[in-house]
Amino acid sequence: MTPLSVDLLSWWLQAGLLLGAGLALPALFRLRDPGARLRLGQLLLASTLLLPLLQPRPAPTTPDAAGTAAAFSLALLVRPGAPASSPSLDTALLVLLASGVALRLGWLGAGLARLSAIRRGSRALAPLPPAVVAALARTGANAELLVSREVASPVTIGWRRPAVILPEGFEALDVPEQEAVACHELLHVKRRDSWSLLLEEAARALLWPQPAAWGVLSDISLAREQAVDRAVVASTGDRRSYLRALADLARLSQDSPAAALPFQTRSHLLRRVAHLAKEVPMSRRSVHLATAAAAASLLLVGAAGASAFPFGDAPPKAAAKAAPAKPGPDDGIYKIGGDVKEPVELNRVQPVYPEEARKNRIQGVVIVEAILDETGRVKKAEVNMTDGAPDESLVTAALEAVKQWTYKPATKNGKPVKVRMTITVAFKLE
Repeated sequence: MTPLSVDLLSWWLQAGLLLGAGLALPALFRLRDPGARLRLGQLLLASTLLLPLLQPRPAPTTPDAAGTAAAFSLALLVRPGAPASSPSLDTALLVLLASGVALRLGWLGAGLARLSAIRRGSRALAPLPPAVVAALARTGANAELLVSREVASPVTIGWRRPAVILPEGFEALDVPEQEAVACHELLHVKRRDSWSLLLEEAARALLWPQPAAWGVLSDISLAREQAVDRAVVASTGDRRSYLRALADLARLSQDSPAAALPFQTRSHLLRRVAHLAKEVPMSRRSVHLATAAAAASLLLVGAAGASAFPFGDAPPKAAAKAAPAKPGPDDGIYKIGGDVKEPVELNRVQPVYPEEARKNRIQGVVIVEAILDETGRVKKAEVNMTDGAPDESLVTAALEAVKQWTYKPATKNGKPVKVRMTITVAFKLE
């Protein structure tokens, strides 16, 4: 496996371990408070995306007794029939991951476009029912209130100009139920949950191949709805009417001819009703203790995952030759050693044995002196003639291949730098 594919696998394993723990720990520590679960889930999601940046730094290269370090040198053997360039494992993995991300983002864009179209086709809720006026005054939120037959349940959309789209059956609800439903959606507006939802869907796109991420995102969605449910009941003081409103909306949703929206997810209605009906509030002290215990456990799990599945733990594809070299800049170009970390190969194009050279039984060794820039690309490549001039066709084949190689750049104190490397390409006939 190449270093990049090893890093991707390590990230997948570390993310699965961390997210899996995040699914289990709230229940283990009896963290029932939806607000705390919501914040913990969002922090867990952000940490998972940042895992590649949170890895422990490798130990510095140890200099030899003379204070010098190994120069970066690669040896490569080329035989006839080697492919000029074939899709690497890294390329296949990146194409697969990028395709999944593109599909998820396309799905998200289609949902947003559909909601935007529904908003344009909706009618204003006018005149405003007294229950909705009371909900506006109670929450202090400001949003456009619309009614559409295209939605089966209330939808809150918009970032700069938020709107609440209500199903047509809303006007048939009793007054306390109307106020409860309006309060719920307006609280989403006040909390700016549309922004959180957008960021979470973007995270879902980036983490699409990780099953545990989908479970965490589902729990985040449930915790958000339960937190708003609790806030509505605390504001109105009418738990019974709110439970009736949830039941009536579920019935209207089943009876509605409206098509499912690509952007909407399945409701956690039964779990929300059970939470409201059987809720035993946690004390503030219990919430803080359970949250701290869960967060500390996640930190330990993350550290264990980084230790068990480290990044960059792959055997080198080519042998490294030890040669004395003082680490330091030479016309702004560094040599590997000390605090200058060697580049990591991402993609190598295999040189092609020239057909004319093969027919004429020409063999030889081409020593290429290459300079990698701060992006990890070969900026300059030329042949070292100190051991004699190799055959011109072999030189051309070696240079054409080397110039296409890409690396994770070398670094000095964490910053990418230019480095010099030597590549020995041996053309040999069997």
